[in-house]
Amino acid sequence: MLTRSPTQPTGQMPRAVTPNLFWTGGCLSIEYQGQLAHGHFSTYVVLGSEKSMLVDTGHAVHWQKSAKDVEEFLDGRPLDYVFLTHGEFPHAGMVAHWLKKYPNAIAVGNVPEYPLYYPHLADRIRMIKAGDQISLGDRNMVFVPAIWKDLATLWAFDDKDRMLFVSDGFAFLHYHKAGQCDYLTSETPPPEVPLIQFFNERALRWTRYTDARLTFPDIEEMLNRLKPRLIAPAHGGVIDTVEATIPLLKAGMMMGASGAEAVVGRAPPKTAGAAKA
Repeated sequence: MLTRSPTQPTGQMPRAVTPNLFWTGGCLSIEYQGQLAHGHFSTYVVLGSEKSMLVDTGHAVHWQKSAKDVEEFLDGRPLDYVFLTHGEFPHAGMVAHWLKKYPNAIAVGNVPEYPLYYPHLADRIRMIKAGDQISLGDRNMVFVPAIWKDLATLWAFDDKDRMLFVSDGFAFLHYHKAGQCDYLTSETPPPEVPLIQFFNERALRWTRYTDARLTFPDIEEMLNRLKPRLIAPAHGGVIDTVEATIPLLKAGMMMGASGAEAVVGRAPPKTAGAAKA
């Protein structure tokens, strides 16, 4: 059995970040400016007093390991919900495998195409929207509108432990050094802005062509309202230094495409503000 007590980093996932937050999945390598960098493909389990929820289904290359890790962490408890943050492969592509392994589990998300992909599972894939919430017993998973996103995406917020799950948002690569894949941001040097940009230019391609500062008021409104203690991205380490890390992530969003720069010295137009959870 994997311990549910918070564990120290070992260099590789899985890791129990808190007794109620389990982090598994893995990293894939990519060459960046002559060095080997790693990108996370993370899967999380939120364990409530009555129910449990998987956040994102993970990459296929990590399936067998992640399935074993989750089973050991649950220690005989069922997996009740599989939250698909959006329909892209690393976030929802393994849903049929999880629903087969846990025949009473329900998949939830804003993925109207998925019952067409899996008609035999259509009665186990339920649509949700921003503002909906699911009780896990001692905590609710509240679904909030994604701001830094790819495709039609939802984020989720654990209202007890104040953990925000942000899918493709808040992402960054890290250099491949021993003992870093399962580090929290407080346990490793701060993310480098070029590595944030490198990821965003590929996963959030709109950052190449738009002034990302337009999104900053909505991000600030959400963070001020929810006050997350932890931020859990699919592609990056778990962020436990929120105030220190947000400026770096904003800088990585602003850098634009190769050869393109965000407009400098001019305030972005005002926005209407984030939709309420």
